[in-house]
Amino acid sequence: MSNLPIWNLADFYPNFNSKLIKDDLDKINKQSISFSNKYKSKLRNLSSQKLIESIKLYERIEEKIYFIKSFSFLTYCTDQLNKSKSKFYQSTQEILSEVEKNLIFFSIEINNLDKKKINSIKSSKYKSWIENLNKFKKYQQPELIEKLLMEKSLTSSSAWIKFFDQNMTRLKFPYKNKTLNETEILNLFSSPKESVRKEAAQSFGNTLRQNIFYFTFVMNNISKDLDIDKKLRGFKYAESSRHLSNQIDKEDVDSLVKTVQANYKSISHRYYRYKAKNFGKKKLNYWDRNAPYPRSKNYVVSWKQAKDIVLSSYYEFDQRVGDIANLFFEKSWIHAKPQEGKTSGAFSHPTVPSCHPYILVNFQGKIRDVMTLAHELGHGVHQYLSNKKGLFLADTPLTLAETASVFGEMLTFKSLLKNSKSKSEKIYLLRSKIEDMLNTVFRQVSFFLFERKLHDMRAKGELSDEDISELWMNSQKESLGDSIILSEDYSYFWAYIPHFIHSPFYVYAYAFGDCLVNSLYSKYESSQKGFNDKYLNLLKSGGSQNYQTLLKGFDLNPKNKNFWQMGMNLIKSLIDDLEKIS
Repeated sequence: MSNLPIWNLADFYPNFNSKLIKDDLDKINKQSISFSNKYKSKLRNLSSQKLIESIKLYERIEEKIYFIKSFSFLTYCTDQLNKSKSKFYQSTQEILSEVEKNLIFFSIEINNLDKKKINSIKSSKYKSWIENLNKFKKYQQPELIEKLLMEKSLTSSSAWIKFFDQNMTRLKFPYKNKTLNETEILNLFSSPKESVRKEAAQSFGNTLRQNIFYFTFVMNNISKDLDIDKKLRGFKYAESSRHLSNQIDKEDVDSLVKTVQANYKSISHRYYRYKAKNFGKKKLNYWDRNAPYPRSKNYVVSWKQAKDIVLSSYYEFDQRVGDIANLFFEKSWIHAKPQEGKTSGAFSHPTVPSCHPYILVNFQGKIRDVMTLAHELGHGVHQYLSNKKGLFLADTPLTLAETASVFGEMLTFKSLLKNSKSKSEKIYLLRSKIEDMLNTVFRQVSFFLFERKLHDMRAKGELSDEDISELWMNSQKESLGDSIILSEDYSYFWAYIPHFIHSPFYVYAYAFGDCLVNSLYSKYESSQKGFNDKYLNLLKSGGSQNYQTLLKGFDLNPKNKNFWQMGMNLIKSLIDDLEKIS
């Protein structure tokens, strides 16, 4: 635990004070102005070949913009209390926003080309990019308004996101005779000692309550900003822009959500009854929800062990996947060390095709951290492969964005289960996996339903912290059932969930990915011919094909009314296995 890796960002720049950054910013600004002078108001008169050349140049300029953005974000997110890095991050965002204003015209003019001209360039590699761009056509605004929206985002949504992050990073949670940061206090929620969990949870809830004014203020402004955008662009629902960018029909999301809700009692409520019984209680306090079971062994995993476990499961699946995953360790593309000022949680940042993904985790030596590493490495492998498509086609929509990550978790879980040496170890692994799946599917769907109601209510007027907390408690009670006691301090826990601020409505991605992978993994286990090659082609495709087309190759159809229930049934079968072996 004392020798955890931090990433090496030298593949971008030597450091954030490097003169190369200023040179690149100056260069990219000149290129954007030159591009505007060359192409603005002239696209309709270009030949098909010249149009394709303009798209290629646009992609190169955008890639450099995202290259610099990625470096500034990765520099900042591990050291958010560093004033110099914070200033660098903000100033870079502002400079690049000015650069991007010079390019706004391009996508607007592409969408305004006549059908004949559009069809003439659809034979190029950019076909799916153009088709996806066209889906935004009826929601896009004239160039002047789009420029204003981009400029104002620095003082609206982007500003509130930064304020939220800074506020969470600076919060100190009293515990015993010291104060802890967010990562440290949340780590105590999984302590084997109930007294530790209780004190940590109450401290966490009480500190959120003391700062709830700020969180409520941010949430109201984020929601209002979303509502303004919805009205301005003509979206029907607050969530519509998320579905559009994810290339998914609202009906598919509704079907997933309804299926999960219909399984609340038979899966979520059932499991927490089982857990309460094994704790010798009728009901569990909320701080016991993810607690280790009484008398269960406290498994501590070193970084080397975690690396070996995940890599061996990846290699066992496919040599090619294992080799890519291994690059992240060999080339220092992972930041695992918890430290002051570092963002909590975990992510894999795709950066740009000319570079490579970077992974952030906060490793604490728990089995859950091993699964988190497996999850983020899945993202990393996916992003590494899809980057070969180029910037515009590499970005994987939400419908498939969680596929490789959840698949990687499943590979690791199955490998651990197969190699377990005792009944108690099997029980431990089954419990851990079921809880992870409940958190991935049921908890995230409850988050999504909370967001739906919150943004609907906010459209009618500003919300108080009591209003938001009531919505939160109702959504949590519905999903968790009567076996979990949610005391008053839990009513403020909505305030620390970063997805609500960073990416409204993103959370259903996790449930979508988990249920989809349950079906996909069953195809793998049944030794479907050519599965590995088809799976790697799916990852390589990035955003070049929609999820329905790609899943057809595995004989899977999300439109089928039983598709989501297949995912639910796998979780049920794991609970069945657990109850039998227990």
